Amino acid sequence: MNSSTTTFVDQLPRLLPDDELVQLAAGLTAVPSFTGQETPLAFHVRNTLARNDIHAYHQEVQPGRLQTIARLGPENGTPALLLNGHLDMDPLGRDQPGKPFTARREGDRLYGAGLHNMKSGLAAILGAAIAVRRSGMALRRPLLLEFVVGELQGGVGTRHALRSGLTADAAVVPEPYSVRRVITRTAGVHKFAIVVRGTTAHTSRHHEGVDAVAVLRRVLDLLDTADLGLRNSEFPPLPRLQVASLIAGRGEGHDLSGVSYCSDKATALVDLRYPPPHEPHNVSKAIDVVLDRVRDAFPEAQIVVEHPVDPQYRVGGTDMPPMDMPADCAVVRDIAELLPRVSDFQVEETGLALPYSYCGNDTTHLSRAGIECCLFGPRGGTPDTEHHVLISEMRACADTLALLAERRCG
Repeated sequence: MNSSTTTFVDQLPRLLPDDELVQLAAGLTAVPSFTGQETPLAFHVRNTLARNDIHAYHQEVQPGRLQTIARLGPENGTPALLLNGHLDMDPLGRDQPGKPFTARREGDRLYGAGLHNMKSGLAAILGAAIAVRRSGMALRRPLLLEFVVGELQGGVGTRHALRSGLTADAAVVPEPYSVRRVITRTAGVHKFAIVVRGTTAHTSRHHEGVDAVAVLRRVLDLLDTADLGLRNSEFPPLPRLQVASLIAGRGEGHDLSGVSYCSDKATALVDLRYPPPHEPHNVSKAIDVVLDRVRDAFPEAQIVVEHPVDPQYRVGGTDMPPMDMPADCAVVRDIAELLPRVSDFQVEETGLALPYSYCGNDTTHLSRAGIECCLFGPRGGTPDTEHHVLISEMRACADTLALLAERRCG
């Protein structure tokens, strides 16, 4: 290791104290940022960067919906490294503990809504950038930071950033799959709706109607057992189909109050995970083949697939096909070398790491734009993994990303 790297490693605890990193994560937790409602967090991130002498600006992805971009180092030239993370957080489940937006520390665990996916990763990006800025190192090539919206909708924010001309030689997305793993191969995500329209009728004249709920049940039963043909022996048991949300009622708005009548509209929101080398058009074709069989059985009903899904549901928005990068690419090798210098962790898995590679994420868009990229981010322990993050992993991630920036840009 060269002397400049040694000096930077030694400085990291002073440049970014543990308590400050925890406070960065707690500050992110305090700002709810459900999909479509990320703008307040985009302002919080921009203000946090500004307080640390890092200039940032907003991109308007949709009217009133902002994401935050920052650049350290030279104003010109292609960034050597991009750190990309998403602002949007998952909906809260019934088991969300305590006060969800107040971070709570228990030993090495930090609890709070959204920390798992992926505000702890955002804190690692912020911490790495702040450490680089405070070190005073002169960056010879730019370091790009992206805090994007809509990853949970297929990556609408990252695609917007790419269309605006933002790119880099390499990228790291600190999604919550543990610093012990550097993942370069992931599944595709196909989010769609199945909408059945029938004919409403009073329960006394049920035979005169076409019950949209009954038809949708048959559709879903058939999908559950159908062979879609989207297989890859390295990704068992994909394809995996999950019906996560159901709504039915009368009229186009699914009015729920008319329970004396059969529903004339029923909608299922579906998440389908599929492996490489399959692409979105292969998935759409496979689904249509199955639905054609149901359409033949229920000619009096209208059965359609919505892809993308009606925006009111905040589901999907853009395709998220599989990501398939070499497991031994240079950025993976760098992370595997740098992580033990700043922590007691070592990279134990690279490339394909099941079941974590069943995830979908923004690396798919970055890799298809010609950017060498990987997933490397902090995770919690068991049990209740999705309710907390290990502070030791968040620290290791932040410090490794700082060293990676020093190596690539400094």
